[in-house]
Amino acid sequence: MEQRIELAPNCSLKPAGAMLFFTSICLFSLGFALFFVFQGCWPVLPFWGLEMLALWVALQASMRRGRYSQTVLITESRISLVTRSRHGAQKQEFARHWAKVRLRSPPRRHGLSRLTIESRGQACEVGSFLTEEDRYRLAERLRYLVGGMNESPPLEIANTGDRN
Repeated sequence: MEQRIELAPNCSLKPAGAMLFFTSICLFSLGFALFFVFQGCWPVLPFWGLEMLALWVALQASMRRGRYSQTVLITESRISLVTRSRHGAQKQEFARHWAKVRLRSPPRRHGLSRLTIESRGQACEVGSFLTEEDRYRLAERLRYLVGGMNESPPLEIANTGDRN
């Protein structure tokens, strides 16, 4: 018996939609920029170009974020965490019996908490892109599935097919 939890950021914008959005914003704002250029305010055009460049960089960062995902696979004896990003896939494994799920409070008042799976001096952050509420729910779910140190609850009693 095994439990699989798939995690991915909420990126509803696909590459084709991003290109359509970028093109429409460029054309729409170029119309305004050209109006002012024809009125004699030619310095508007370089600022328009800088603004569109900044928008392009922001869209590229958003598209890169959409390719990031994590898979947590919990079996009777192991916990595997596969993180996929633009740098490729990275896999970490922990012995389930010695693993501990920790949710660290944020260091500042309005900071973000950190959810980690730890075992024998190794730690791996899980769900860094999740909202605080989702991170707390995931922590509860992982604690239920993993158990505490030296305690591995059977996976047969766990809910199956649950995804975050």
